[in-house]
Amino acid sequence: MSDLPTAGDPGWSDPDTLGAIPPVRTITYCGYCGESASKKSHVLCRQRLEVEPPRMCPTCRRQLIVQETEDGWVARCKKHGETSGTITRA
Repeated sequence: MSDLPTAGDPGWSDPDTLGAIPPVRTITYCGYCGESASKKSHVLCRQRLEVEPPRMCPTCRRQLIVQETEDGWVARCKKHGETSGTITRA
C-alpha cells in the first residue's frame, strides 16, 4: 500500500491542497539597470531615468529597443510590446 493519500482515505480533505503550487509573485525590474526593483534602492537609476529613456523591460528584464523622439522616447520589448514616455530636458 502507498503512503500517498487517495480519495478514499479518511484524512482526505481537499485535493487542491495536496502538492499545491505556491502563489505567483510578480517581480519587477529596474528600467535602467535591469536588477530586481526590490533588491536595492535604485535612487541613482531613478535619477537617470528622468533624463534618459529606460534600457531594460521592467516586466521581463529584456533589453529594450529604444528610439528617442523630439517629445521623449519610444521603447519596444520583444515580448511585452511598446511603451513611451517623456524625458526632462535641461
